[in-house]
Amino acid sequence: MIRVLIADDHNVFVEGIESLISGSSAIEVTERCYTVSSVMEQLSYTAIDVVLLDISFPHVDDGLTLCEYITRTYPGTNVVALTMHDDASLIKRVVKKGAKGYLLKNTTKTELLQAIQTVAQGKPYFNEIITSILLHEGPRAKKSAAGIKPNLTPRESEVLTLIAQGLTTQQMASQLFVSAKAIEFHRSSLLMKFSVPNTALLIKTAMEMQYID
Repeated sequence: MIRVLIADDHNVFVEGIESLISGSSAIEVTERCYTVSSVMEQLSYTAIDVVLLDISFPHVDDGLTLCEYITRTYPGTNVVALTMHDDASLIKRVVKKGAKGYLLKNTTKTELLQAIQTVAQGKPYFNEIITSILLHEGPRAKKSAAGIKPNLTPRESEVLTLIAQGLTTQQMASQLFVSAKAIEFHRSSLLMKFSVPNTALLIKTAMEMQYID
């Protein structure tokens, strides 16, 4: 069993990630930490195989320092950066601090599980998006990447349609037979994928990109 610690100061996101992992028979979330100090405390007496670390935890410099602390102090614990930052220079800094993997927060369940299993074996994990950013870094590449239409999961597409229809979180949860927390997780993921701050702009942008009528 691969033991995972989630380090993120956003409770809804932590619960969302845990719900994605919970279906795996090979991976178990054993700790959830919302502060840097709690991560250090838990690692001091709990054996952890993989840490899913938000690099902006609570600030980028804090996240980088914590990443280096974990990899130096606990060489048997592998770090996967799980963040919304797609800047090539930051990715390189994270890798230099010892992280074995780097994922954006709009990652899929399949990719997340694959990353955890890969780094648990001591192997690096960087998907095509991260690799592309590193190979084609620069203002032109970033501008190009920003113009790419978001790749939605089937569930995200369903939630997006229901949001556009004006359903409440509870109504969507009932219709899709999932928890309200799961709906909020998908809503947060959609906001990140479309790079918008609220639901109104989400609907507007999705309509412009022809995801919804």
